[in-house]
Amino acid sequence: MQIQLKDLNIFVKVVENRSFTRTAEILFIAQPSLSKSVQKLERELDVTLIDRSFRQLRLTDAGMIVYEKSKEILSTFNNISTSISDLSELVTGQLKIGLPPIIGAFIFPKIAEVYGKGFPGVTLKLEEQSIIITEKLVESGELDIGFVVLPIQNANLNTVSIYKDEFVLCVSSNHTLAGLKEVSLDQLKDENFILFPKVFALHDFIVNKCKEAGYTPKIAFESTQWDLMLELVSAEFGITIIPRILANKLNGVSIVPIHIVNPPIVWDIGFITNKNSYQSFALKELLNIINEIYCDKP
Repeated sequence: MQIQLKDLNIFVKVVENRSFTRTAEILFIAQPSLSKSVQKLERELDVTLIDRSFRQLRLTDAGMIVYEKSKEILSTFNNISTSISDLSELVTGQLKIGLPPIIGAFIFPKIAEVYGKGFPGVTLKLEEQSIIITEKLVESGELDIGFVVLPIQNANLNTVSIYKDEFVLCVSSNHTLAGLKEVSLDQLKDENFILFPKVFALHDFIVNKCKEAGYTPKIAFESTQWDLMLELVSAEFGITIIPRILANKLNGVSIVPIHIVNPPIVWDIGFITNKNSYQSFALKELLNIINEIYCDKP
């Protein structure tokens, strides 16, 4: 048995209008098509729905039962559609977000503020992990979304770039390079570097850039705290290379940010989602807000 909602709806309309002709005019459907639809319903149910021995439309006993049940079925279907529509407007639930500490410090607060005001019923559960671990957790479905440094080479993930910044060299104001407006990486081969630890993607990112310039950097200190790194630079323990936005955030330290050229180093921040995972309404609304804040800017 293959009963279609369309046929039930036509049958109900014919009964309510007490006429095939009038129903055809209201629905803008040819009358023969309406008749075929009712006949098809009769074949599927193996009953006669309309007593055709009268000129006026009259239902059989079976027709009365099918008419009442058809109204219930159509009403239930409409309620389902309405409930889904309501769900899209009343967003609730929980989102699990991968947020590497450095990215989270300046990318996420605005997103959280806007999302929290618009959707107070959604709990944002933050997982502060390295970018490598964040990528794995998004791929496995343990996180709904993760913020990362691009590019990410993973066929199972969607990637969207949302923010770009330049890396700058930070030196003490007493450093011999402090008076320069720009430097290239090959000028830094004899310097002591202060970097993030190896568990941070930025560690390998900077080391690889130096290797491309022809040398392996000498690492004097490693720290998970970017503000401490800048304090060490100010105290003349070495130099560091960090995104400009971080260099501009710390006040009261004696450092000089210098533009890097030949080539410039770009920090590309984006988010990743699993290509094969279901996206809840809560996640879709979060993606909309991220796009509004970062991607829709001219």
